[in-house]
Amino acid sequence: MLKSALFRRKKSASTSKPFEIFYKEWFATLADTLLPQLRRALSSVSTSPALLSAQVDAMHHHLRSYYENMELAAVEDVAQCLYPGWRNSLEKPFLWLADLHPYLFTNLLRSFLDDQESEDGDVLDTIREIRQSREFLDERWHVAVAWRSPSKALTTRVDQIECGLRLMVPALAARARHAQMTLVRSVGAEWGRRPDGVKTAVEEALAAEMEELVGVVVDANRLRKSVLADILSVTSVYQAALFLEALAEFLVGFRDNKLLKEFDKCKIYVSIDT
Repeated sequence: MLKSALFRRKKSASTSKPFEIFYKEWFATLADTLLPQLRRALSSVSTSPALLSAQVDAMHHHLRSYYENMELAAVEDVAQCLYPGWRNSLEKPFLWLADLHPYLFTNLLRSFLDDQESEDGDVLDTIREIRQSREFLDERWHVAVAWRSPSKALTTRVDQIECGLRLMVPALAARARHAQMTLVRSVGAEWGRRPDGVKTAVEEALAAEMEELVGVVVDANRLRKSVLADILSVTSVYQAALFLEALAEFLVGFRDNKLLKEFDKCKIYVSIDT
């Protein structure tokens, strides 16, 4: 396609696979291997904290590899990241500069904290029931009450992360808008003067903005990686496992055929403000 051809940089004879192919393989590993393993570790009465920690590390490594490969893909062909035709209709409304908005990570974390606050009235009864159940050993107990009384360090760090996002997200969005506006103006100016050389005009205008467009995607990915790392650095292994399980389930849900069909029947367009 012209769009992809124009955005793509010159490549060597040895080129990486298209990001769409990488994503399909990455997603299959997430859905078929890592998420089931994490679920088993969380539900097993014999899982040790060390084994659960290993599962958390494996999931985090898998997520980091996704963003690192997206950065490489952006450098090679930024169009496949910014304009991903291979994404389905359920995924696209959640995309911000090529992938999930970083606020989704903090909102997901907040959902655990908010759920805990809303359940405070019943928590004593729940604790008594869990203690009376013989199926819960020490490890299962820690999972069941992982979000009970979150540490001050955790709540403080969440506030700090959100404060940082309120500064960085608008700045990245502004950079992306400026780069696109400059590109459109440049192409529009050349369009009238060079009607027979539109492709050349677009290529020249795009070359001037290529570095900024790539830089925006790379910086957005680094922000996502940083938010994830910050969250995992301040949560316990049980909290981290439950958080990553919920995040993985969210990602897998995008590819649920039944949910996708229901979404496609919806007539209301869904968008996320930046």
